[in-house]
Amino acid sequence: MKEAGLVTRIDGDTVYLKFNRTSACSKCGACGMIAGQSDITVTVENTLHAHMDDRVEVQFTTKNALMSSAIAYIFPLVMLFVGVWLGYVIPQDVFPVKDALAAILGLLFAAAGFFVLKLLNPYFKKKFAKVYTMVRILDESEPEECS
Repeated sequence: MKEAGLVTRIDGDTVYLKFNRTSACSKCGACGMIAGQSDITVTVENTLHAHMDDRVEVQFTTKNALMSSAIAYIFPLVMLFVGVWLGYVIPQDVFPVKDALAAILGLLFAAAGFFVLKLLNPYFKKKFAKVYTMVRILDESEPEECS
């Protein structure tokens, strides 16, 4: 999928591109834009040597974007469910109130899931670094929406 973004900041070899919500955003969601959001800013390697306020066409791989989103949201949720399940299967002589134990373990496991993701963040950054790729710098006369 290709979208047009505006260069809002340059930091060495990295540019910050701002994308406005298009009609395609309501169907996909791969970029991470949520329902009430009108724009999102992402970082992209500046392979085309874009300058401030340039409009740039960017291609992104939906597969990598969706995979990274799935890992970020589903893993802690699975950990939450595992903690709740463990809270219910631990014998009652260990902890008398099963609901309280399930809630506590659910929250602890979810927190542990977020902590694991935080530790693995450098790995995921490297693995999913090529989600966005610059294709070309757009002329001012070209339309805002790409495809």
